[in-house]
Amino acid sequence: MTMNIPTTMKRIVATSLAVAAIAVAGLSTAASADGARLLETDSMVGVPTKGLLLRGVVGGGLPWNIGEASVDLRASGELDIEFEGLVFAAGPNAGKNTIPFMRATVSCLQADQTTAMNVSTDKFPVTVASATGTGGDAEFETTVALPSTCLDPIVLITTPGGAWLATTSLK
Repeated sequence: MTMNIPTTMKRIVATSLAVAAIAVAGLSTAASADGARLLETDSMVGVPTKGLLLRGVVGGGLPWNIGEASVDLRASGELDIEFEGLVFAAGPNAGKNTIPFMRATVSCLQADQTTAMNVSTDKFPVTVASATGTGGDAEFETTVALPSTCLDPIVLITTPGGAWLATTSLK
């Protein structure tokens, strides 16, 4: 049995669906009031090759590896990061970290889902290689000012100058 739906009813349904889509899209802004979780992960990946561009942020000059990592980002901008073993994967310092301070960059896609807005933190301390360890460990909590629309957020660990060394996603 085929059912003929009147044109007026089709318009009402289409309008209702459009309003629902707009409401869902607005959640990235509305959620900031209640601190909803935007990103939670227990893994990160090191930059696989020098100079790899990711959302407008250039990769480090050499490949990097990272051990255990966790990232928690709330819509309110609260950012908690913990990682171990962020070290050079190649070069004369392979297996070691020689950078005593790093930053985190939160990258959000805008409503067009192609334009990235990046927000960086202040520097935070990271252990460096010593006679007894490889370094590359850090624990950091801060709050960042997220853009009003923050779709598909990723977090990058960067040098103080802004080259990324590890990320929550390669997309």
